[in-house]
Amino acid sequence: MRKFLFILSLIICYPIFSQYYTGSNIPFGQNRVQYNSFYWQSYEFQRSKVYFTKGGEDHAQYASKVAYEFQLELEKFLDFSVEEKIHLIVFNSQSKFRQSNIGLNNDITSNIGGTSNIDGEKIFLYFNGNHNDFVNQIKRGIAEILVTKILYGTDWKQTVKNTTFINLPPWFKDGLIDYLSIDWNTRIDSQLKDLILSKKLKHFQSLSTDESVLYGHGLWRYIDEVFGRNMIPNLMYMMKVSKSVESGFIYVLGITSEMIQKDFIDHYKIQYLNDQKNTLLPNEKKIALKSKKDRFIRNLKVSPDGAKIAFVEHYLGQYKVKIFDIKEKKIEVIVKGDHKLNRIPDITHPVIDWHPKGNSLAIFEEKKGGVWLNLYDTKLKKKNYKEVMGFEKILSSSYNSKGNRMILSAVKDSYTDLFEYTVLGNSHKQLTDDIYDDLEPKYFPNSDEIIFSSNRHNKALISNNLDKDFDLFELNTSNKKINSLTNSNNIDERQPQPLEKKNYHYVSDENGIFNHYQTIIDSTISHIDTIIHYRYTSSSQQLSNFNRNIIEIDFSRNLNQYVLLYRLNNEYEFYLGDKNKSVIFENTFSETFFKNISSKKTDFKTPNQNDIEKDKIDIYNYKFEDEKKLLSKKIVSKKENERKSDVKFPRQKIYNVNFTVGEFILQLNPTFNNQAYQRYSSSGFKNAGFDGFTMIQAKDVFEDYKISGGFKGPIQLNNIGLIAIYENLKNRLDSKFQISRQSFEDLYSDNIIIKTIVNDFKHQFSFPFSEVSSLRFTSNLRYDKVVTLSNSTTTLAVPNENFMLLGGLLEYVYDATRPIALNINNGFKFKTWVEGYNEFFKPQTDFFVFGLDLRNYQKIHRNIVFASRLAASTSIGSQKLLYYLGGVDGYLWAQFDPTILPDPDINFQFQTIATPIRGFYQNARNGNSFVAISNELRVPLFSYFSKKPLSSDFLENFMLIGFSDIGSAWTGKTPYSTENSFNSSVINGHNYTINLKSQKEPIIYSYGFGIRSRIFGYYIRLDWGYGIDDQILMPSIKQLSLSLDF
Repeated sequence: MRKFLFILSLIICYPIFSQYYTGSNIPFGQNRVQYNSFYWQSYEFQRSKVYFTKGGEDHAQYASKVAYEFQLELEKFLDFSVEEKIHLIVFNSQSKFRQSNIGLNNDITSNIGGTSNIDGEKIFLYFNGNHNDFVNQIKRGIAEILVTKILYGTDWKQTVKNTTFINLPPWFKDGLIDYLSIDWNTRIDSQLKDLILSKKLKHFQSLSTDESVLYGHGLWRYIDEVFGRNMIPNLMYMMKVSKSVESGFIYVLGITSEMIQKDFIDHYKIQYLNDQKNTLLPNEKKIALKSKKDRFIRNLKVSPDGAKIAFVEHYLGQYKVKIFDIKEKKIEVIVKGDHKLNRIPDITHPVIDWHPKGNSLAIFEEKKGGVWLNLYDTKLKKKNYKEVMGFEKILSSSYNSKGNRMILSAVKDSYTDLFEYTVLGNSHKQLTDDIYDDLEPKYFPNSDEIIFSSNRHNKALISNNLDKDFDLFELNTSNKKINSLTNSNNIDERQPQPLEKKNYHYVSDENGIFNHYQTIIDSTISHIDTIIHYRYTSSSQQLSNFNRNIIEIDFSRNLNQYVLLYRLNNEYEFYLGDKNKSVIFENTFSETFFKNISSKKTDFKTPNQNDIEKDKIDIYNYKFEDEKKLLSKKIVSKKENERKSDVKFPRQKIYNVNFTVGEFILQLNPTFNNQAYQRYSSSGFKNAGFDGFTMIQAKDVFEDYKISGGFKGPIQLNNIGLIAIYENLKNRLDSKFQISRQSFEDLYSDNIIIKTIVNDFKHQFSFPFSEVSSLRFTSNLRYDKVVTLSNSTTTLAVPNENFMLLGGLLEYVYDATRPIALNINNGFKFKTWVEGYNEFFKPQTDFFVFGLDLRNYQKIHRNIVFASRLAASTSIGSQKLLYYLGGVDGYLWAQFDPTILPDPDINFQFQTIATPIRGFYQNARNGNSFVAISNELRVPLFSYFSKKPLSSDFLENFMLIGFSDIGSAWTGKTPYSTENSFNSSVINGHNYTINLKSQKEPIIYSYGFGIRSRIFGYYIRLDWGYGIDDQILMPSIKQLSLSLDF
């Protein structure tokens, strides 16, 4: 709080320039913080180009092979090929990916109509320690490119044309992409089972984005099973031609989308109910701990004495480490990190583990571009941080019995290996060094041997091919010898829990559901010569028969108690079990429907890292090495065999900046009126009207550099505007150059026409403190030219006026909002600023403005939001800014109230509008200071009440609102000062003028309702406002506008 107050006081003390150029349309924005430097290189192949940074060379090679093979398969299936090269951008970790500028916008306009994003053929990848996930990212990226090009077109012209007409819901498009790219597996099957049997689909609009995509994935899989795979390309092409999802289903399948969704749910419901027969619920003791809705829970750890459990909870990108006291039934948050933002959540960190004595909890976090260890003292409630060097990511950790060392599964040099970490010395020793994903290691009790899960092959431990499933292995930390413990096909064994040298527990999906198993190793005498020789045998026993997956299992240090994490009917459940009370199931239980048909699945083949068939064409324009000779040679070095490719790759190239079109706007846009204050005019504020606005943006591959150019016109040739922007976002300190030109014409009495031309140059520096807060400074040079057009001998003699101004802006921005849907946000944001101008070589021309804007979006229920805004600003100095209070943003056919005149004794040089105050025209009040408060209850009517997906974009975004506005603008010290100009009104007659003086109520109110929706790509608002002026209820005013938010 003290830090916040210090920053706030610092900002208020600095001169900066104001933000209310066109009402409430002021920029906020979140940030990307570059803690690390990236030096990009690339491989260029015949059909792709792969970018990577230091340490990512092996990832780049692997990605290029997987991408090529999958692209061939998918293009053949869809009967569509991508002509351009696909660009794969590989980050070493998700924390590095979060530092990139991908997806940031400069928000030139608040109008969304006619906007098309053209991202081209770029796929952004990051390695989170698991090659299966890495492959899914590659395949999903390729599938998204092909689906987008089929539905929206292959070039930017077609994209601009089709974007307006095809607004596809996430369940349709993202579900299709997942179907094409991700193999159906035990985890997905269990998630869909829980979604369907929990009856949550009865309220479809309450589904999260992930649940909607899962629903769509299952729907496309159902179409595959019932109608055949070949129907899917036909559906896609018909939907493109008809520009309608509904028409595509009717023309190709002969049934409506509603009918096929009902059939899909009924089909899988029967299937999953059959799977549940003869299954049991957990018989362990249920812990009285309930998780909140939409949380993701992982890394469940039970304390050595079994009295407490620690776990990590993720929600909207934010994580919390919690400790629950089982006996006291109390929960405590000990660590909180990241912010609630709309982004890909990183659910691989933090990683936690209890110290064997139970007095501290080790927490590995990824912060500020590195890995940090927090040794949290549970008694003193004290944090102790230290940076752990040499790792990209830590995936799991486990203490030895003494508590002086930890075994880590961590990513280093592009691969997931095992490391023994010394806590006191903050050093580590590498135990495995290969391409395999070695996960979830644990020490055997009182031993230096460890057990872990890995996707290495059992038959040949020196093979460099990745297995499709995970098995269990044993490793001796002294000689680094690896022994295989399980050898199963198409079955995953995960989360090993060693109890003693000859006994360990784990989870396995042998029957299609992850259940609890144990393996006991026994020995018998094989033969006797000079010594006794033993033969070891192992037997595995099933200890549970659940109808949902065991998500996690963890044994306490006393080795008797264990905890289970389970999910049933969309809710997490925690169980505490006793090893001595385990029930052994001797019967072989039937497999799930999915497990039975998994051998017949038709999912696309994913190549292993070196599984490139020799009869394939040369994809890289380079020859393969002699594969037979390579395989016949003696392996000189394990690392060399594992990490060298059989393909001769092209030479690495240093990245050179090049630009491609990223966004195109062609719209009627009244919000792009001015990038600076209008010069004061006695005729009032100049609204843009129906101005045509065209803008094109080019950006480099990594979106570190952006160039934008815009043109306003030619519908109103007397009000032409130009804008050009260059952004450099590569480093932590961002910079932005902006040049704009505006022209306005005013018509006065006696047909006098005055034209004002504003040329403006801004240079902004922005320093982000975090992803949600930043300090920004902008220097500003402005040149105004005021010309009286020559339409008579009198006006011909009027000289031009020239104004050269220099100014600056300092602003603090905090933006922690999350978009839920179009014009529906959650969260809070605010901005405070101060600006100053002064004309060159002219005394008494100083001009300062202070401002504040706070906005809060409070979730009421599901997607219903209560939005509030407080805005205030004041102008001081020899010259002042005039605020016209009233009206709305993006006002079409705006009306101006000329009866309230500005104070003639104040030297107003600039003007702007203060909105919204609905139910009033512009200039209901005016002055050099204003305050406005707005509240809205936003109810997306159809999407809230609909129990099924909406195929209409208009209905999906249709919203009813109720609003109330209150505000005032004044020129005196307070709104109630008698010298305020609104206390004077002028009546002009034929040969007389009457000036009336009164003491009016300075504060005006309004209330009313409105409707909003998107029509042809434009967000259109219609408001009915009832104003209260001087305690008198005014007739209602209907106001039509094109804008978002308030």
